[in-house]
Amino acid sequence: MFQLFKQLLDRSGAEPIADCPALKLVNEAQLMSVVLMLEVAAADFQDASAEHDLVLNYLTGEYQLDAADAEVVFSRAKELSSDSVCLHRFTSKMKDLSYPERLDLLEQLWRIAYHDGALDPHEEAMLRKIADLLFIRHSDYIQCKLAVQA
Repeated sequence: MFQLFKQLLDRSGAEPIADCPALKLVNEAQLMSVVLMLEVAAADFQDASAEHDLVLNYLTGEYQLDAADAEVVFSRAKELSSDSVCLHRFTSKMKDLSYPERLDLLEQLWRIAYHDGALDPHEEAMLRKIADLLFIRHSDYIQCKLAVQA
């Protein structure tokens, strides 16, 4: 019983980036950003294949990864997302981001939520939690939402 409890605690901690060359092209905060995108994409409990393409485009455009490296980073983020029980695990890795960088991330998360043409209440609740964990002011949260809606 004690071993099981220890394994659960070990699993809930930060996992180091594996020794894969593609994963060394992104830092921990960038990887956690992709995990948050996947969490928002899955929040509406619908097929996330459209969001998959949006996240891959983000990886190739924002982080200048080629398609193969973007797939590797996406796969690792998907693993981390499927094991998640708490958003704090991911947002705590972003405490060194500047406020404008956190706003940019929130705006990208809103794009993910609106990508399928509808905003699910679960997606909106998840975005509210993420914004709180990233210490984003409510007024800026609303402005990001409105900017993406337009």
